[in-house]
Amino acid sequence: MVATTEALASTMAEGPTSHTQNQAVRPANTFGYTREQQIEALHRLREPFAPTEVRHLPRVWCKACKNAGWKGCQQHPVSKCSKCKQKMPRDGHIDLAYVGHAEATNRLLNVDPFWDWEPLTVDERGLPTLDGYRGLWIRLTVCGMTRLGYGHAGDKTGGDAIKEIIGDAIRNAGMRFGMALDLWTSSDLEIIESGGASVDEGQESTGERAEQPASGPVRELEKLKAKVNAGWNNVLSCEQNLAEARQKELLDELVAVGEQQVRVEDLLSNRIATLKAAQGGDTERSAA
Repeated sequence: MVATTEALASTMAEGPTSHTQNQAVRPANTFGYTREQQIEALHRLREPFAPTEVRHLPRVWCKACKNAGWKGCQQHPVSKCSKCKQKMPRDGHIDLAYVGHAEATNRLLNVDPFWDWEPLTVDERGLPTLDGYRGLWIRLTVCGMTRLGYGHAGDKTGGDAIKEIIGDAIRNAGMRFGMALDLWTSSDLEIIESGGASVDEGQESTGERAEQPASGPVRELEKLKAKVNAGWNNVLSCEQNLAEARQKELLDELVAVGEQQVRVEDLLSNRIATLKAAQGGDTERSAA
C-alpha cells in the first residue's frame, strides 16, 4: 500500500552545501577500491549496532527535577533506569543512545582494516591544532572515501580531554558515512517526545507527551528520509539509500517534494543522475 508522508526537509536543495563548499580540496584517491566496493563498505558501516554495543547517556529534561537536584520533582520520583542503569527522575529524563570509541573503532576495522584519520591542521611540531573552541577537525578515510569530522571534550582537561576529542571526532566523521546514524535519529525523537525543544536548555515541560513515533513501514520511511537528507549531495550515499529502499520495499512509497508527490525510487534515481552529471563522477564530496 502506498503511503503519503510529509515533505522532505528543506536541505534537499540543488547545489553544494556550505559544508562541501568549505571542505579542503584533496586529490581523489580511491586506493584501488571500486565503486561497488565503496558502496558495499557504506552499507556495512550503516548496519545497526548490536544492543550490547549501544550505550545510553541520561539527560534530565524536566526543569523542576533539575532544580530539585537528585531528588526529582513531585511528578517524577527518582528510580533506577533500566536503560542508563542510573538513578534518575522517572519519566523526567531521556536516554540518548550512542556508541563508544571502542565500538566505533571496531566497526571501522571490520569494514576497512586500513582506515585512517588525520587532523585538518597541525602546528609547527606536527601536532594536531585545536580551534578557538578547543575542538578538533579531522579527515576520516574509509575505503578511499574521505569526510570531515569534529570533536570536542566539553569541560574535560588534560590528556583525558585529548582522548575524548579524538574519539568524538572519529564518531562524528563516521556519522557522515552513516555509521550509527539511526541512533542519532532515535535520540532526536527522544528529545521531541520529552516535551521540550532542548534538554540542555532545561525548558519546562508542557505536561503533555508528544505523539509516539510511527512504527513499521512508516517509521522505516522516516529513517530513510533522514538518511536521504544527510546524503543528498553525495552520489555514493544516494546510491546506497536507493539500495536500502529496494531492500526494505520502500521504492513505491511517496514523499512530498514541494507540491508534488514523488516515488522514493524516482526521487533517488533522478538525484543520482543529476549528481553524476554535475560532478563528472566525483564521489569524494561529503554528505551534508
